Amino acid sequence: MTWTVLYHHAVEEDLESVGPSAARRIVKAIDEKLTRAPLQFGVPLSGNLADFRKLRVGDFRVVYQVHEKNVVVYVLAVGPRRDMEIYRLAGKRK
Repeated sequence: MTWTVLYHHAVEEDLESVGPSAARRIVKAIDEKLTRAPLQFGVPLSGNLADFRKLRVGDFRVVYQVHEKNVVVYVLAVGPRRDMEIYRLAGKRK
């Protein structure tokens, strides 16, 4: 089964901020992993972000939601792993 990936409109800015090389790697990982098996590759978050999952791509995180009923993955934020700001952004963007 192929999942549809939708992006929050601000993810484009997130990808621009990480640089073209990293952005290509991140988009490739999303295309290869999240379109095939978003529940297998991502790790669930906890607390007030319990509805979200994270995917590690090198030094970066992709925060997303899985809508199983609609077979949709909604990418909310992309950013550096070391920066906890990505989780705050994802919470605001949901």
